[in-house]
Amino acid sequence: MAAFLAKLSPEVRPTATWDETRLVGRTSKVPFRTPLRAVVVYSRVGGGHLSAARALASELEATGNCTITMVDAYLECGRFPVTRFPAAYAELARHHPRLWSMIYRGSSTSKGLDPKLVLGPFLRGGFRRLIAARTPDVVISVLPAINGLLAEAARSGGARLEVVLTDWHSLHRFWVARGVDHYTAPTGSAREDCIRLGAAPHTVDVVGIPIGREFASDADSGGAFRARRLSEIGLSPRRSTVLVMVGAEGSPRALRSIAALASVDLDLQVLVVCGRNVALREQIQRLPARVPLTALGFVDNVAVLMRAADVLITKAGGLTLAEGFACHVPVVVHDVLPGQESGNLEYVLEHGAVMYAPDHQALVRAVSALYADAGRRQELAARGARLARPDAARQIAHNILARLGI
Repeated sequence: MAAFLAKLSPEVRPTATWDETRLVGRTSKVPFRTPLRAVVVYSRVGGGHLSAARALASELEATGNCTITMVDAYLECGRFPVTRFPAAYAELARHHPRLWSMIYRGSSTSKGLDPKLVLGPFLRGGFRRLIAARTPDVVISVLPAINGLLAEAARSGGARLEVVLTDWHSLHRFWVARGVDHYTAPTGSAREDCIRLGAAPHTVDVVGIPIGREFASDADSGGAFRARRLSEIGLSPRRSTVLVMVGAEGSPRALRSIAALASVDLDLQVLVVCGRNVALREQIQRLPARVPLTALGFVDNVAVLMRAADVLITKAGGLTLAEGFACHVPVVVHDVLPGQESGNLEYVLEHGAVMYAPDHQALVRAVSALYADAGRRQELAARGARLARPDAARQIAHNILARLGI
């Protein structure tokens, strides 16, 4: 495994370092320190953890009571081979999903595997140096596997550890660890999993998955907004728009489904967000298409695109589902990565919040059915909206400060 990791070129870099902490709120109401110091720990293992971390950091900053340090656990605190984990995950998610499923399920069911023992030699020192350098009042983690080590480091510096879960259902056991002060779960099902895995019931509450404010606002909506935004990216406001999100790593398995959509005999246009997968974007741009087909790379205006779309096609990532539901767009799930996404899909299907298309033929049928029936689109969007928690990030930030007595 070490040799495999060593071959991988790092595809991602942290966007913040310890020296890039931002200070917000020059006049603080914090009684014991001005301002409070918080460290938000994430990693670019997929795209959702970073999105959740940014949403929480933004809301904590908005209180005017916090300085925020965002830290990539593996790239900034680790040493080889864990520094290769983001690139390794990208490789597995793109090309070896069955192997990822075996690793995920095997590690979740094996009672003897302790992530502290496995990861400790490569992360423990970095976490302790982080706490010593930043002396935070609270550490907030949006990652599994590392929380036992983070709890040790936080305790050594007198800080609390808050864990914010980003999976809807059927949690991996690595989310729960001794020493965590509090867990915030997105659903009652996830809360029950936390307790089953060893968390004390009084340490787990249910709020939702933290998403950015841009997804929570309904200010930009309606026909005029949609027409303007579609025109800005070179699409027709008069056509139905299908937005395809293939994940931060851009699964190549989606290519066949996109090719099938591009060949339908319907008055629609297809917009594909390919994430960091440049090769996939180039392949999509070369596809023969009967409908207008546009491929984008990694974008930062996902909320705008979701609100402009008539249908969202996506993997079952926890953050993307939460964002789509908040934007009131009908959601079709395809190309599920075995592991955490399987649990997410199970939960949202139980609530009738999505349609599931396991292959390209089913995907064409689902899109055609939604294209032909505006009432069905509205009903599906409404069911998704019932699961939406657009204010979760603000509420989580408020709760964290309240537990600190602020």
